[in-house]
Parts: sequence; structure tokens; C-alpha cells
Amino acid sequence: MVDTQPIGSVAELISHLQKLKLADTTQAHWRNWFRGHSRVGWRLEPGVYRPNFGSYVNEEDRLKSEQRLYQQFRVMSAGLRTGRESVEEIYFLQQHYRMPTRLLDWTTSALAALYFACCGHTDVDGEIFFLDAYKFKPRDKQSGIATSRRKEFCNAIEVINKWKDSEDFPDYIIPVRPDAFDRRITLQRSCFTFHAPNHQELTTQENPSLNKWPVRASKKQTILRELVLLGIDDFSIYGDLEHLAEWLKISHNMRR
Repeated sequence: MVDTQPIGSVAELISHLQKLKLADTTQAHWRNWFRGHSRVGWRLEPGVYRPNFGSYVNEEDRLKSEQRLYQQFRVMSAGLRTGRESVEEIYFLQQHYRMPTRLLDWTTSALAALYFACCGHTDVDGEIFFLDAYKFKPRDKQSGIATSRRKEFCNAIEVINKWKDSEDFPDYIIPVRPDAFDRRITLQRSCFTFHAPNHQELTTQENPSLNKWPVRASKKQTILRELVLLGIDDFSIYGDLEHLAEWLKISHNMRR
């Protein structure tokens, strides 16, 4: 994974994309995935493997904690959901509303990834990650991108839902696209990687196409203003009243 020249504008991001000729690849609109980090140096690992999830001696203790969280989220969110969500869709909702899961967020929108790279920590460099979701290993065990109904993904979520053991997880990372059943998932063009115990961090070992571009801290505010002109802002990304209010404050020259 090699850094390229830093990104200081929307135009420079587009230039990077043009050099890779992503638009020329087959099914380019859904195989090219992006992820933005507001601070350089963060690992590509999901919430259950981060230090703030807890210092677990073994994977079984980690899994038991996750299983309890999933159960509580499903029970306590029942009145806030439609009630028609599948087990897998409830797991996606957990991730989107900042519960720790084995999912890592990606998007098929490079501009959305740039937005996330510029938000949060505006005083330090950020970075954008890119990968081709068709190039995950091992190719003999999976092809293309899974949906929420593919057996391998359903079996992985069943480990959490049915209180099974960690040895029942797959031994590889699964790229998966959810159905557009939730507004936030739709707005963010969401897709995910599901991480197994032996593949906690996503590296070029799992996907050789993985690459990243730094985003200059000094240019973040300028980039955010450019994104607003292109329709990418707090409200377009999250689609709720809280972020509408945030966007209106910014648009009226109030500080972020």
C-alpha cells in the first residue's frame, strides 16, 4: 500500500481517480470502495477489535460481549424499527448507529469518503482508502460481493445471533453490500467488510488492491466548502434533523 500525492481539493481527488482509470473497469459503480479517516494512522479494523471495546484475553470472551450487545440492541430498539428487519439488517443498523460490530464501513462514493476524511479532526492530516472489492482473497471461497442473503454472510451473523462459538466464523474477510432498507445506508452508499477473528485488520494481504491517499489538514475546511457546492454535507450524508441543523449553522457561517 503506497501513499500518493496528498489531496488538497476535490479536483485533486478526481485526478487520482482518473489516473487509476476506475471508470473503465467493469461494474465500476459498485466494486470500487472508499473509506475516509479524519486522522492518519488509524487501522482498518472494526469496532469489536479496537482497544476501547475491552481487553479480552481470548476471542470467546470478546464474542460473548458482542453477542450480549447484539441481543440488547435488538430488544431495546424494537419500538424504533419497522419490525420487518432481518437478523442481518439489525446488525447493519448496529454498525450505522455506532455500536461496535465486526463490520467496517465503506462507501461506493469517493466524495462521501472525502467528507469523512475532512470531518472530526480538522487540525491533523486525514486519509482516504481505496480498494477493488472484487479482489478479496481467497478467490476460491468467495466471488464478487456478498449480499445480506448470501449463505456465508448469514452463517457468520448467525454465530452472533445464535450464541455459537468463534470457530464457526469464516477464515477470511467478507465484502458485503446491504439492501438499501435504511435512509442512512442509502445516503452514504454503504458497503461493509465483515472481519473474522484471524483477519481483524484489513491489509494488502487480504486485498492487494488496497491503497490510500493522504488529505492535507490545512485544506480540510476548503474541501468541505467545495463538497457543499457538490451537494455533500452533514444533511446529505446523515439525513436527520440533527445534521440538518448542523448543516444550516455552517451554511450561515457559524463554526463547525
